[in-house]
Amino acid sequence: MLFTKKEKRKFVLLVFLFLSSIICNETLAQNVSIKELTPNKYALENLEASLNSENCGVKRHAIYLAGKYRIAEAEDILLEQLKNEKLSCNRILIALVLYELGSEKALIAVGDLVKNDDSAKARRKATHIYYQYLKNDKTINAF
Repeated sequence: MLFTKKEKRKFVLLVFLFLSSIICNETLAQNVSIKELTPNKYALENLEASLNSENCGVKRHAIYLAGKYRIAEAEDILLEQLKNEKLSCNRILIALVLYELGSEKALIAVGDLVKNDDSAKARRKATHIYYQYLKNDKTINAF
């Protein structure tokens, strides 16, 4: 016997706590206003400037942070960026962030990316994002 009963109980409890924390984290994640994250009155202006930056690194970092913190105000900016972005890697990142934000407008925009993008890689990844959105959304009857 590898484990004692006490060690097995601890292990089961640890696994249970780990899985429940993952489940709770996924179900409680909601979009937040940038005002809830920071008291800085220029935070939204700075985020907009970063998302519209010509510097690719600054833009990608801002896109990533908008998705990580699920900033609701970034959605409209990202939807516009998805239409105008030249780099396919940035379009894929924007599609992932829009998936995280989870609105219907985002779903439509990712669907348009699937149909109309020039890059085969971007179309393929957007297709996976789109179907994952449909799979997870209980209100849409896809089939």
